Amino acid sequence: MIQNTTTKKKIEDKLTEWKKQKHYLRPRLTILDLSKMIGINRTYVSNFINDSYGLSFNTWINHLRIEEAKIKMTLTNRRNLTEIAEQVGFTDLAHFSKQFKLKEGVSPSEWRRTP
Repeated sequence: MIQNTTTKKKIEDKLTEWKKQKHYLRPRLTILDLSKMIGINRTYVSNFINDSYGLSFNTWINHLRIEEAKIKMTLTNRRNLTEIAEQVGFTDLAHFSKQFKLKEGVSPSEWRRTP
């Protein structure tokens, strides 16, 4: 648990800026990478994500990437799913599809077909 509200606010502000810059799209991103980028102790960042979002770091990153993928899929049907998966930071289509289905309840191709 994060000890004081000043630290919590600092982490929240830094993560907000980090998300705006879409650094979560980097493939193979680790909690250590994130903590170095924002200059906050890894444990504090991890605890903040767990406490604030109720998710592990990896699940949180996957959710951010999936939301970005949904935007890309909405904007154009011409891009294939492998290309979209790579653009949002997944290393392969199989992992993207599995994570997408866990979050959305349907595969990316099914989601794309739904009006």
